[in-house]
Amino acid sequence: MVHTANAASGGAAVTIIRSLSATQEESLDFGRILPAARDGMVTVRPDGGTECNGVTLCLGEGKPALFRLTGAELPLAVSIDPVVAMTGPDAAHVMVTLLPSGPVVMASPAGTAYAVGGQMIVAAGTPPGIYAGQYNISFEYQ
Repeated sequence: MVHTANAASGGAAVTIIRSLSATQEESLDFGRILPAARDGMVTVRPDGGTECNGVTLCLGEGKPALFRLTGAELPLAVSIDPVVAMTGPDAAHVMVTLLPSGPVVMASPAGTAYAVGGQMIVAAGTPPGIYAGQYNISFEYQ
């Protein structure tokens, strides 16, 4: 029996992508709110619009949170806490439902903006003061 040998060359390749950087440029800000005798709802949309429904008075415009995403031009999956508790004076709190721009975004070398709005019910009798809270958001290459 005759054996023959055959040789071939194989190739290999890799694309090294830029690391992803996410920086918060603006915090979600509902502005100044004056609660009334009944509950009201305040919404700050990711596009920057502010809506006050019910009997709550909004003084000034709210602002969505703004993140700058710098990296390779690839899609990113977004994961965010659905709700954040904001604590104020004497452990009073308001709950905010977060309104992200979407579940997927594209990064870019120049930086892509990603906005997060929110919606909250302001109960009648909510104590005056400054309320603040933290939430988790992550961006991951797909």
